[in-house]
Amino acid sequence: MIRQLAAVAAAATLLVTTLPAAQAAVAGPASPATCTKKVLDLPADSLGSGSARSADPSGRYILGQASREGRMHNQAVLWVDGVPRWLASQPDGETFAYSVIKGGFVLGTTYGDTTQHWIYSARSDSYRILDLGDVQYPEVSAMNENRDVLGTVLDPAGQRAPFVWPASGQPRQLPMPNGHSVESMDDISADGLVVGRLNLPEGGGTSFLWRPGQAQPTRLTGAGDERVWAREIQGRWIAGGNTDLDNPTGLLWNTRHNRTVRLEAPVADLNSSRDAVTSGLFGPLGDRASTLIRRDGTKLTFPEGTMLEHIFERGTQWTAAGYDVSSSPHQPLVYACE
Repeated sequence: MIRQLAAVAAAATLLVTTLPAAQAAVAGPASPATCTKKVLDLPADSLGSGSARSADPSGRYILGQASREGRMHNQAVLWVDGVPRWLASQPDGETFAYSVIKGGFVLGTTYGDTTQHWIYSARSDSYRILDLGDVQYPEVSAMNENRDVLGTVLDPAGQRAPFVWPASGQPRQLPMPNGHSVESMDDISADGLVVGRLNLPEGGGTSFLWRPGQAQPTRLTGAGDERVWAREIQGRWIAGGNTDLDNPTGLLWNTRHNRTVRLEAPVADLNSSRDAVTSGLFGPLGDRASTLIRRDGTKLTFPEGTMLEHIFERGTQWTAAGYDVSSSPHQPLVYACE
């Protein structure tokens, strides 16, 4: 799973034309979203607050989280054809989930009597506990359609280090530049590209791209030495934005060409048709509407307080998913838009 035309005629090429990194792409005129909203049901013992975060390509399996009686944190929820299921490999554990892929396979972690990393199968309603062997204190964070798992481990020096566990092989550590440390490992593509955020020697963090067989990761950049974050890889595109709270902008990086596209807001998610949803902002830092920007440049705005987290593949029942922070409790939402 990912966060965010001088002329109207240029808007039609918004997500397919690559621009130099320093050049901004300005979205076309906004229009109110023509969408049907659905509030997703929550499990019976939920405390009523939840969010939809991701989905598999078919749209049948929607992954999110919700508050639950007796739990300290929000717990992982999988909606299967709209019906919610709590996910937990141990009945009383605290559970978090990170990725859902075709067929309803979910990567997650349950903290209970022991820490268990697992892949859940919605079809069989069963968990395969991942055995990472001798690696120290593993944490998982993403899974691609091949079921390759991305995460971090504790290296011999006691520092967090990124790793990939191929579905058909053994965990292998990814190279790290000297003086850097891991902040987060964010996504892995079907062909093995990895994005993660590293802390720089001088302080602060920014995102890097690992390519299979490459000796060191490549730093992703915006304008000049601008620091950035990348949320997901979709095909040849990486989606994210810069880290400037005073002037937040979205960024798309093309992995085959040294080009970027700049959007007016951070990109929360991208589908394979290069339609995007941008991150919303609501609260003391200000308000920014979540938007949907289709490949042809059409831009739809959503109500204040709507935080979009996912854009579905074209041809599925739904268009976008997220949650509503203006309501109390927060509501998990899906939209079908014209």
